[in-house]
Amino acid sequence: MKKNIPMGLVPAAVVALFAVATPTFATPITQTIDMGKVFTGATPNGPAPWLTATFMYDDDGSSNVGTLTLYSNLTDDNFLQGGDGNGVVGWGFNLAGNSLTGYDCTSGTCATQVSTGSVNSGPVQGGFNLGFGWTSQDRFDASDTATYSLTFADMLTTSPFMANEDGYLSFAHVQGITGGDDSSGFIVDDPVGQPLREPAALGMFGLGVLVLGIFVGLRRRFS
Repeated sequence: MKKNIPMGLVPAAVVALFAVATPTFATPITQTIDMGKVFTGATPNGPAPWLTATFMYDDDGSSNVGTLTLYSNLTDDNFLQGGDGNGVVGWGFNLAGNSLTGYDCTSGTCATQVSTGSVNSGPVQGGFNLGFGWTSQDRFDASDTATYSLTFADMLTTSPFMANEDGYLSFAHVQGITGGDDSSGFIVDDPVGQPLREPAALGMFGLGVLVLGIFVGLRRRFS
């Protein structure tokens, strides 16, 4: 005997699918990037993380401006440079998902040069498109900080700081390292736990697919 699946389950299943498949985004957005892994060269003096960057965005529904604060935890004679107009940038990041249209340093040891195109990251590959550099006369070291207002083309729904093709969000070229054969080293964020896509969105999408699969199975069973 042919059985019909109750039609009331159809809209319910569709609603459930979109409810679980649509990602929800936290408000406000806060992201911290700790630079605690040596990519190549000498290990900076002092404990890791040697550098920390914090991005904050208060999504009130009317703003497209976020705040990036750079913190130096470097010790001894360690410093960042790279703002002399050529060579490797001192500290670089990868932005994705939204276009940066402007920036303004509001406090701290502001970079002499800010690059918003392709950044020379030396041996750290994968692509970076936001870089900060300081001259030899005005280095970024010790307990220095620098705060930037970043303006984006649109309002944000998630952090624009994303891992590049090699899994890194950020790199930095630390110089003045003492006690080793090399006087400089490249450091990066630890890519473990830094997926290229939003994990919550992927998880909810998978749950939505599961709900749809259950619905299709029930329909076949009662047909």
